[in-house]
Amino acid sequence: MHTFELNSNISPTAYRYLHDNLPHLSKVSNYVERTNYYSAKGIMQIELRTYKYVKYGVVMERYYVVLRCNPSIIMGDSKVFLVDLTRYAPADILDRLLKRIYEINEFRYIRLDKQPLSLFLTNRADIAEDIQADFPQLVVWLCNMSFPYGYRNMKRTGIAKDIDSLYIESCCFSNGSRAFNIYHKWIALINTGKEIPTEEQEQIQRTVRLEAQIKKQGIYNMKLPTKRSIEPFLEKDFCHEYLKKEIRNIFGIEKYVSRSKAVELINNSSYKPYDKAVMVSIIDMIQHFKGLYELEKAIADTNIYTPPQYRNIRSFKERWLKKFKHLGIQPVIIPDSMGIDEVPSIYNLLIKEREENYE
Repeated sequence: MHTFELNSNISPTAYRYLHDNLPHLSKVSNYVERTNYYSAKGIMQIELRTYKYVKYGVVMERYYVVLRCNPSIIMGDSKVFLVDLTRYAPADILDRLLKRIYEINEFRYIRLDKQPLSLFLTNRADIAEDIQADFPQLVVWLCNMSFPYGYRNMKRTGIAKDIDSLYIESCCFSNGSRAFNIYHKWIALINTGKEIPTEEQEQIQRTVRLEAQIKKQGIYNMKLPTKRSIEPFLEKDFCHEYLKKEIRNIFGIEKYVSRSKAVELINNSSYKPYDKAVMVSIIDMIQHFKGLYELEKAIADTNIYTPPQYRNIRSFKERWLKKFKHLGIQPVIIPDSMGIDEVPSIYNLLIKEREENYE
């Protein structure tokens, strides 16, 4: 678990008090005000939101306070790495959160610390795990290159940056209910100007964070018996199993190999010469289009030329990509110029990290 966002309905009187007294409150829009003043306590951001609606021809208003929380900082642990859910039960984290709320004078004044946590609803939960990699930038690049087109109707998140730099820094795809963000932690800290603890530098340099950001609609779609409670998202097994399932669905379990090794495996297979030629062309076309997502998107668009052998997107996925799976390799290759023969699948890197942490 990386961060989570809770919201609670508050009275007009409580809203006005917080509006007048929360330090460093800045206006984001006509309906949202925000402060990061208490981030050292693990409540990274406090928002005041106004919701207007019409009832019986009369304009009504509701008021909300929104807390964006980092459980690791709330528990007094690392400001950089994720909270260790093997050390804390959900109740421990929530009890400490109430203490942090109590420590904030403005919240104590409106008695927010006395409010049952069951009245706080989850707006968003960022489920994340860190993996250690010898070549973290390569891992992020492989994620960008192998994210499939059409998965949950996700689209690549537009970031104004040179594509070669972006592909080794972060892999971001999203839709209306969730987002996936896979990034090199070291570069993320540098880009945001955050301080990097000296004693953690070596570990941070090797860290790739796999993060699933589940938004309010995504939480509704999960149809949990606890509905929008934050508690299940603070359970270690729930988080790991969710992330493991999504990573497998997105990237599969096949390893990444160099181009020369991929061609060798294809040529030594029992496939027909025609199939072998098409498979090699797919390897090269993915590189040409800067990713599997972009190639599959082009195949789905009849206005963009792609080799006719691929036919339509369904045939491409079910016929050609399955042939790579049968060989145990990804259609995305590692350039020979990198001098790296193979890299485990993202799924296997995640599983390996979990096993090592439990030894």
